[in-house]
Order: sequence, then structure tokens, then C-alpha cells
Amino acid sequence: MRRGKRDMGMPNLNDMMKQLKQAGEKMQDVQKQLEKITAEGDAGGGMVRAVVNGKQRVLSVTIDPEIVDDVEMVQDLVVAAVNSALENVTGLAQEEMSKVAGGMMGNQDFLKNFNFGQ
Repeated sequence: MRRGKRDMGMPNLNDMMKQLKQAGEKMQDVQKQLEKITAEGDAGGGMVRAVVNGKQRVLSVTIDPEIVDDVEMVQDLVVAAVNSALENVTGLAQEEMSKVAGGMMGNQDFLKNFNFGQ
């Protein structure tokens, strides 16, 4: 007597492959969206402002002309403002990635592989 197919609780390989392909396509979409996301950081009470995108690229740095005489302070404030902006955009990028990945992202630490949150 021939038995029919038994479901042993194993996921269908074709379904898994479709889901992986869809996830890959969604991740590509997210990468495109990250270029459009921007965040601002400031230092020195707004004397220096930096804007970065979700791909962690600095788009602009604005320096209050009144502080230009103190080069060392300006350098320190630029670093602080850029770091602040990068921290802000990391959170936004993680939110976008979570929206796309849904339940597949149990642990957000995997974003460090994409240089987010380092």
C-alpha cells in the first residue's frame, strides 16, 4: 500500500526560497530608502550642525560664523555634530529595516553588519 505525502512539520523549500527572494528585494528597497532618510545633529548649542543620510554619509555641515576664530573648538564641535547626526540616523535606519523585515529581525544587532549602530 502506498502512502501519501506526509507533512513532517518541515517547511516547504519552495516557499522558503520565495520568502528569501522577497526579503532580498525588500532589503534592496530599504537600501534605496536609506539614501532619502536624513537626520541632523548639532553641537555647541547649535553652533555647528551636521546632516547625514541613512547610508551614513555626511550631506552638509553648517558652522556659525561667530565661532570660526577658534579653530580647535570648531573641529571638536564638527566631530560632535557629525557623531550626533549619525546616532540619530542609525535609529531611523533601524526603524526602516524593522518595518521591512518584520519578525525576521529578532535581534537588531545584525544591523551592525550593515555598519549601523557601531
